[in-house]
Amino acid sequence: MRLLAALLFATLPLTGVRAEPQRIVTAGAAVTEIVCALGAGDRIVAVDTSSQRVPEVRGKPDIGYVRTLGAEGVLSQKPDLVLVSDEAGPPPVLEQIRAAGTPLVVVAGEKSLEGVAARIQTVAQTLGREEEGASLVTRANSELAALQKVVLSHPEKPTVIFLHARGGNNLMAAGTNTAAHTMIEACGARNACAGFEGYKPLSAEAFAALAPEGVIVSESIVATDAELISSVPGLAATPAGRNGRVIRVDDAAFLGFGPRSASAALQVAARFSNP
Repeated sequence: MRLLAALLFATLPLTGVRAEPQRIVTAGAAVTEIVCALGAGDRIVAVDTSSQRVPEVRGKPDIGYVRTLGAEGVLSQKPDLVLVSDEAGPPPVLEQIRAAGTPLVVVAGEKSLEGVAARIQTVAQTLGREEEGASLVTRANSELAALQKVVLSHPEKPTVIFLHARGGNNLMAAGTNTAAHTMIEACGARNACAGFEGYKPLSAEAFAALAPEGVIVSESIVATDAELISSVPGLAATPAGRNGRVIRVDDAAFLGFGPRSASAALQVAARFSNP
C-alpha cells in the first residue's frame, strides 16, 4: 500500500508550481528584448508599438503605445502573462487586466545601465528562467565593464547632441531628464543640451552657440550623413558638421536600458575615442 501511494503521489501535479506561460504580451522594448534574449520570444503573442523594432517580434499584433494601452486590446490576445515596463499605463488599464484574472508583472528598475541587471532578473524569475537570466546578466555586466574601461582610458569628454526624429523628419534635441542624456554621459561625453529638460527643437543660432563635436542620431533616419548635416539648419557650421561626425544608433538598444544597451554605448564610446 505504501508503494502504491508513493507511485500515485509521483504522478500527481505539484500544487503551487506555476506552469511556464505560453502566451505572453509585452509592453516596453527593453522588456520585450529581455524575454527574447532569455529564449522565450516564441511565447510572445503581441507587443506594444515600441517593441515592433525588436527583430524577433516584428509583425506581431500591436496593442498600442506603452503609455496608452487598452485593456480590451491586451485581453483579446488571451495572454497567460502580461509583462510591462514601469512606463506602461494608464494605471486603470493595468488594474482592469489584473481584475480579469490575467497575471501582470511590472518590470521596474533604475533608468541606467547599472539597472539593467535588476530588470533581467525580474523577467527571468517571472518566466522561471533563472539560469538563462544569470548568463544574460553576466554578459551585460561584462559589456558594462568594457564600456567603463574605454571611458576611463579617454578622460576628455566631447560635447554631443542627440537628435531624435519625432513625427517624420521633425528632429528634436535631447536635454536632461531623458534616456539620451543618461547614455551620453555613460559613453564618456557631455550633453551640449544640458541647459534644458526633455526634447526641444534647436535653431541654427542654438547649434552655433552649442558647437557640438558630435551628433548622435537614430539609424532609422533615411538621410545620409552628408544630407543630414546639410539639411539641419546650423549643423554644418559646428565642429560635428565640419568633421562629418555623425554617429548612428539603434534607438531600442541605445535608449531602452535593455540587454543590448551597454553594447550600444560601447560602440558609441569607441567612436569618441577613435574619431
